[in-house]
Amino acid sequence: MSESRSDGAPDFERLYGAKPLTAGMAARLWTVATLISDAFADDMGEIWLEDLPVVAKRYADEAFVAAFAARFEILAERIAGGLQEMTDVATCTADEIALHMIIDRAGELENEGFFDEGWIDALDRRPKDTDFVGIKDTLFEDLDALFLFDPALDGVEDPDSEAYQIEGFANLHPRDWFKTFENKQHVDRPAE
Repeated sequence: MSESRSDGAPDFERLYGAKPLTAGMAARLWTVATLISDAFADDMGEIWLEDLPVVAKRYADEAFVAAFAARFEILAERIAGGLQEMTDVATCTADEIALHMIIDRAGELENEGFFDEGWIDALDRRPKDTDFVGIKDTLFEDLDALFLFDPALDGVEDPDSEAYQIEGFANLHPRDWFKTFENKQHVDRPAE
């Protein structure tokens, strides 16, 4: 459970003050994850589905869309809860795709001046607060999910393909996106 400030936002300074994910970056990512989650809740998430890899669009039935939409709220909650291991934010391929979307949109909003006012601007400033390229190295164990966006690699999601097997990919096929990665089974479970 995250500690909140009086305005309802998590206390990102306390959660991320001395971590590779800065308080400013965490606040930006949390804000965007929350905005996207709210868009899906308000039946306005179709625009985000346009950004899915082509292969995923073929599987984007009602159940898939509902499960994918839920990932944004889950990611917002994980960020708000304070990450002990930075790479634990994404526990499945759907998380990875959603997190890439969050980071990319946060970068766009930063360029538009969206975060220049209010409580995010009041956070202690650090050089990596707006490093939307470098943060991917911090939050992802690998960038395998990005192969799904490359039309030249059509079929890379097939577990029987040579590339999939040689590279040791996991859960790239959309029907496997919501399977928890084997090394992430502990995330979101209470400590015993």
